[in-house]
Amino acid sequence: MLTTPPSPTTTDAPAAPAWRHLPALDGLRGAAVVAVLLFHDGYLDGGFLGVDLFFALSGFLITGLLLDERHRRGSVSLGAFWARRARRLLPAMMVFLVVIVPLMYLWGSPAQLESARDSVLPSLLYVVNWHQIREATDYWALFTDPSPMTHLWSLAVEEQFYIVWPLVVALVFTRAAWRRWMFAIVIGGVVASAIAMAVLFDPANPTRAYIGTDTRALSILLGALLALIGGPQLIERAAARSRLSVQVLQFALVGGLLAAWVMVDGRSSPWLFRGGMVAHASAGAILAASIGLANPTLVQRLLSVHVLRWFGTISYGLYLWHWPVFILLDERRTGLDGITLSVLRWSVSIAAALVSFRFVEQPIRRNHQLWTAPRARMALGAGAALALTMVVLVPERQIGPSAFDPDTITVPPAPTTLPTPSTTPTSAPAPGSTTTSVAAVIAPTVSRMIWQGDSVAFDAAPGVLAAADAAGLATKEAAIFGLGLVARPDIDPIIIHGDRIEEFSPDLVVFTLSSWDSSFPEDEQRAAFDRYLDMVLDTGAQLLFLTPPPVDPVWQIQDVSVMRSFAVEASAAQPDRVTFLDADTFWGPYARDINGDGVPERKSDGVHVCPQGSAQLGAWFVAELDARFEGLSPAEPSVWASGPWTQDPRYSEPPGACA
Repeated sequence: MLTTPPSPTTTDAPAAPAWRHLPALDGLRGAAVVAVLLFHDGYLDGGFLGVDLFFALSGFLITGLLLDERHRRGSVSLGAFWARRARRLLPAMMVFLVVIVPLMYLWGSPAQLESARDSVLPSLLYVVNWHQIREATDYWALFTDPSPMTHLWSLAVEEQFYIVWPLVVALVFTRAAWRRWMFAIVIGGVVASAIAMAVLFDPANPTRAYIGTDTRALSILLGALLALIGGPQLIERAAARSRLSVQVLQFALVGGLLAAWVMVDGRSSPWLFRGGMVAHASAGAILAASIGLANPTLVQRLLSVHVLRWFGTISYGLYLWHWPVFILLDERRTGLDGITLSVLRWSVSIAAALVSFRFVEQPIRRNHQLWTAPRARMALGAGAALALTMVVLVPERQIGPSAFDPDTITVPPAPTTLPTPSTTPTSAPAPGSTTTSVAAVIAPTVSRMIWQGDSVAFDAAPGVLAAADAAGLATKEAAIFGLGLVARPDIDPIIIHGDRIEEFSPDLVVFTLSSWDSSFPEDEQRAAFDRYLDMVLDTGAQLLFLTPPPVDPVWQIQDVSVMRSFAVEASAAQPDRVTFLDADTFWGPYARDINGDGVPERKSDGVHVCPQGSAQLGAWFVAELDARFEGLSPAEPSVWASGPWTQDPRYSEPPGACA
């Protein structure tokens, strides 16, 4: 145990009263968890910032408790601190981890079961956020066959703080000028974390910047800073001078937090990762420091209302259990939607939280005989062993893609609307003749096609290329996961696309427009599009732009409008070199099962394509090529719309996606 030399009369720190329980802090915690639930239920775009408020509260409270312990005892008992945190957090988490794998086996999708199995050990070690980063998880794809463990990233960040921060504080307390050292560490940590967030932010997928311990430390440290400077005492003195100014400040802070929760969208708000998170966490920390006034303000009384305090009291169990409940009780499983579905989800989540609070959390917190050191070690060891045993004993559920009948693949009629082709006279008119020359269409001949795009193009490729191969084209698949045309830090898609084109030397390049590009400013999209256009045309190849299939509007947002406008413009300007194909004419409105035969054309995520969809797209696409280019001899679907490609592993990623 690390302690500071006993010095209860130290003069370099203001006297700190013993920290007492504040009902308004429970209410603030309750508001944060309600915001998170509203976000996950689709009602509050910025509700995810409730987690940021939790972080600021944790930094403020934990640092305040450590400072208070030093003031009262002259030292910090790390063992006692960690024991209190373990007693508060670990029992409920152990129950969750023991239950989650069999729960997903019984009622979850194969992908959800697989994700639960993979996440148990990282969750036990409280490093699940780094596990998700390593797995390149897209946090913002929360509603597409989501993992039941996605939300545990924030608990991992907090637990890492609970382990490391008291150790740092105890070490600093051994120094004579400990307060200056703490200021330097806290402020330096906030600055370093904010810089890391700005540098690591990727507008196409902000997950790394959002869930990294290094990038999210700023919110916790800002809370710690308010405790370190004696925020509650400073605000108490300010209220003694001008109570109105403190009340105005509190209303401004509450208004700012609520405005952010209503207006911010995590994927499309780059400013949030370039200073916005610092502002939000600062507001949360200052608000937390201001609601302990001896003479309560209106904001304190509002935050102390029973319902918010009640949500705050059960917030840990509610946060822990609500997300698996929400993903299991979805529209597909329940047949419900809107408010009715929300009432069911919230009711079950609250019930699970109450059971956890009443039978797991409270007995262990209140009855210390249940949590003596030997019993705690035994219980935690048994819980961890049982959770890992569930991973081993519960079988995987491997469900491959549903088979489809090739006879259901229809070949569309020849397109009736084509771009104006290049023409040339077949012969000169005879002198004095009244007839006009006949124009012959010059259709380019193609024999080698490369297929480019992102993961949507990747999943669509096998059936399309099977149809193209059967029509006599040599083909190459060259889709790149998570990339469109706009460059990101250390990745230039144009160079990658160009290298693959150079390797294959195609005379037709097909690029499926990517919604990844939509997160970038229009001028960056324009520059990337022009680079790609010039690069392809410089090779002498034909270039064809294809729109992606529509996404499930209930869960997804897709915007390719800017790149689409560029493609339409380029095809109008150079119709002999550039073609634009609008696949919406084929796909129509989103439907998972387009033809109603019970076999899905689209994956359960509402974005990607299944084998039957790939085959349908291939038949349509090759018919469109045949109407525009020479060199193709389209074959009947019975020739190509079956075979090993329909069982490609991509159609079982995630498991059961095309079942």
